[in-house]
Amino acid sequence: MKEAIMPPLVLTLVCVIVSALLVFAHDKTYVDTTGVMTDRLESCCEEIFGEGDYHILLDSTAEKKTPLTFGTDGVKSVIVDGENCLIELEQDGYAKDGLHLLIGIDQTGRIAGISFVGIGETPGVGTKVQQDSFLSQLIGYGTDTNDADIDSVTAATFSSKGMKQACRKAVELYAANKEAIFGEG
Repeated sequence: MKEAIMPPLVLTLVCVIVSALLVFAHDKTYVDTTGVMTDRLESCCEEIFGEGDYHILLDSTAEKKTPLTFGTDGVKSVIVDGENCLIELEQDGYAKDGLHLLIGIDQTGRIAGISFVGIGETPGVGTKVQQDSFLSQLIGYGTDTNDADIDSVTAATFSSKGMKQACRKAVELYAANKEAIFGEG
């Protein structure tokens, strides 16, 4: 009887000890990357506004470090460098969350630049929204811009609509929260 019970008991004990050691090691070595500027985000910020001391705004009311999004769907973070504001967001194009963008807003509340953190749209079709001929129409986009005045990319209607929706979302978030973004409120 003892021979039948001992191997499973020893194996269970070994598993419990190893699991406890893994939990202990994880707790001691875990680095919270929430709110940390990645190299890709940093390079996208510099692509729009040039070099700066960029940092992600964090929600001071949250228990954990959480990027401030002002409760806006799709917004991943709001990034500032003291005078410039960049809004990182994911927006549906043809693919769900196919557009991962960083949209730079100038002090007048208009789009100063757009950088693609990632794109999951159809190669050769939806990815055409990255072309300067389309993006140049979005520079200067503000809350008073009529989306109908912006020509969509041929054969990339959903991707074009997604870009326009992302721009609208970014400028409206900025307009509604400018004081809070720059700590003036």
